[in-house]
Amino acid sequence: MALEEIPYWDDRLIKNSSRDSNKSLMVSPEKIYVFPVPKTTYQFLENIWQSFANKMVSLVHFDDEPVFSFSSFEVIDRDQLKIVSTATHFKLKEIAERRKIPGIDEYMQKARPIPLSDPRNESARFIQKAIIDFNKGLRPEIQIINLKEAEIHPEKKVLLSETMNYAVGLPLFVKENPIGILWGITKDPIPEDQIRPLMLQLYSLFDVIEFVVTKEMEGANDPYIAQKNIEKADTVSNSRNLFYTTTKDQKEPVTSIIFKSHQYNKEYRMDASFIIPTTEGYAVSLKSFTPEKLNSTGKNLLLIPGFFCRRSVMDKLGKELALKYGYRVFLMDMRGRSRQTMPKHGKKEGWTVDNYIQDDFPEVLRWIRWHYPSERTVVVGHSMGGMIPRFYASSYDIIKEIKEEFNLPRPEEHIAGVVSITSPNYISLKSNFIGLDTIKKGFGMMPHRMISDMILSMASFSMQATIQTIDLKKFFKFLLNLHSSLRAFSYNIGTKVLTIKDFVGYKEITPPEWYFFIEDVFCEESVSVIMQFFQSQISNDRSFLSNDGKINYTENFIKNFKLPIYSVVGTVDQIVPEETLTDLAKLPSENKVVTRYEQGHLGIIFHNETVRKICEGVNEWIHKLP
Repeated sequence: MALEEIPYWDDRLIKNSSRDSNKSLMVSPEKIYVFPVPKTTYQFLENIWQSFANKMVSLVHFDDEPVFSFSSFEVIDRDQLKIVSTATHFKLKEIAERRKIPGIDEYMQKARPIPLSDPRNESARFIQKAIIDFNKGLRPEIQIINLKEAEIHPEKKVLLSETMNYAVGLPLFVKENPIGILWGITKDPIPEDQIRPLMLQLYSLFDVIEFVVTKEMEGANDPYIAQKNIEKADTVSNSRNLFYTTTKDQKEPVTSIIFKSHQYNKEYRMDASFIIPTTEGYAVSLKSFTPEKLNSTGKNLLLIPGFFCRRSVMDKLGKELALKYGYRVFLMDMRGRSRQTMPKHGKKEGWTVDNYIQDDFPEVLRWIRWHYPSERTVVVGHSMGGMIPRFYASSYDIIKEIKEEFNLPRPEEHIAGVVSITSPNYISLKSNFIGLDTIKKGFGMMPHRMISDMILSMASFSMQATIQTIDLKKFFKFLLNLHSSLRAFSYNIGTKVLTIKDFVGYKEITPPEWYFFIEDVFCEESVSVIMQFFQSQISNDRSFLSNDGKINYTENFIKNFKLPIYSVVGTVDQIVPEETLTDLAKLPSENKVVTRYEQGHLGIIFHNETVRKICEGVNEWIHKLP
C-alpha cells in the first residue's frame, strides 16, 4: 500500500489547481508581504545551502553540455535578501592545487544584503510573484534574465563579470513558505530547444529541495543527509509515486519509486534494497531499475562495482542500459558496504575477496534465478567487480571442492556472458615515485604480519568497532606519504604519481560530482581485501591469489575461462594499466571482444559520451548471445 506520494508535476501545475480568483480582486505582487524564514528553518538551511548552488552548477543539457558556469543562492534573511553560497564549474586540478578560483572570493566579499522593500530588488519581486503563483496551485515561474539589458540593482551590478550575461532564477519554497531564490548564470543565452528540458530539470530540483528539507527537518534533522540527497538527486527524472513493498524472502520492506525520465521519455521503477543473506551473518544488497517495457533478449543484467566503491558508482551505466535498451538491471552492494549487509549479532570477522567471489556472488546468482527462472544473467563488472565473475567462473571446480557445496550455481547455466570494464588480472599500479622498486623489495622480505600491522595503522572503525576496515581517504594519504621523496599532492595532467586524480581519471569534474565520489561512492574496505590487492602489487609473479594462497585466480582465468566476454579498456588508466589485462586471445572462450576508450579508471563509467558508447556496444553484443 502506498504510504506516501511524491507529487509529479507537468509544467507548472502542482496540484488540483483551484479556479483563479476574480482578477479585479487579486492583489498585485508588490503588495505581497514576504515573511522572514523561521529561525529553526534558517538554522537548518545554513548547513545545506551550499548544496543548492553546487547542484545548480552541475546541471547539464541532455547533450551533456553544462548549463551554467556559475551559481548563487539568495536567502531571505529577516527583511532582506543576501547571497550566502556560490559555486562555479571548475576543474578538479584547481581544487587540489588549492588555487584561487577567479571571481568566487571577490564575489562573496562584494555581495551586500538588499532590503526586500527596495523597489530595485528584482529578486524580491520574483519571490512575491512566486508566492501568488504558489497560492494559486501553480509552480513558481522560472525567471530568465538578460543581465546586460535588464535593470539590475547597483549592488548586484558590481558583482557581474564579462562572462555573466544571462541568469535563470528559481524561487525555492520549504513547507509552503519561500526561503529565497537560486540563480544559475551563463555567458551565452539558453538555446530555444533547450529551454523546456531545462525547465523540467529545474522543477525537479525545486521538488527535491522542498521534499528533502521538509522531510529531514520533520524527521532526523540531519543536515548531512539532506545535503547528500540534494547533491545526488536525479533532476532528469520526476518521482511519481513512492511505495513500501513486500517480497517473499525478506522481512524488511523494499522501497519502490516510480519515476518518469525526461531524458529518455520513459517511466521506470527503482527498487531498493533487496537483502540477500550470504555467510557468517553477512548479506548482499541489491537495487534494481525496471523500465516500463523490457526488451526481448531474456537477459537480466547484474552490475558490480569495484574496489572501495558502492553500487551508486554504476548508476549511469545502469540507467542507460535499463531506459534506453530495455534491460532489467540489478546493482549490487557486497558485504560491508552498508549496515544492512553487516552481521547483527555474534562475532564479526573481516572479509576477503574470496568471500566476494565464493560466497556473495553465487548467492546473488541463486536469488536472480529463483525470481526469474527463465532468464539468464549478463554480469557487468567495473574493476574488482569484473574480477569477481571471471574468477568465480574460471575457478568454479576448485571453489566447489573447497566449499564442499554440490549445488553451487554452475557458471554456464546462470551466466550468459561477462562485461569486464577496466578489470585487471593482477595488480600493478602505475607510479614513478622514487623508491617504489626498493619498497616492493623491502615488502617482499617483510613478514606478512608486519605488513598487515603497518596497514592497520590507517584503519578506520567507524562502521563497526570490531571490524577492521580502511577508509579510502586515509589509504590515499598513506600512499602519498609512503616515501619521503614523494613530492606534494599533485593532480597535474601527465603526472604518474598515484593520487585520487589517477583513481578518478576524470579530467574535469564539478563540485557535486567530487562530493559524490568522496561521500557516496568511496567506502571503507576490509583490511584483508586490501592485503590481497597489496600482495598482488608487490609480488613479482603477476598473479592474484586467494587469501590463503591456495587458488591462483589469474592462472585459472587464463586457462579455464570459457564464457563470452566483452572487455572494456581505459587507455589512460593509471590504476589498471592495459598490460595488467591478459590478451583475450589466450582465453579458451570463443566469444571475445575488446574495446578501448581514452579514459581513466572511474572516468570511464562517469563520462557521459563514453558511457553511451559502452552501453551501445554491450547491447549489440548481448543481442548476439544465445
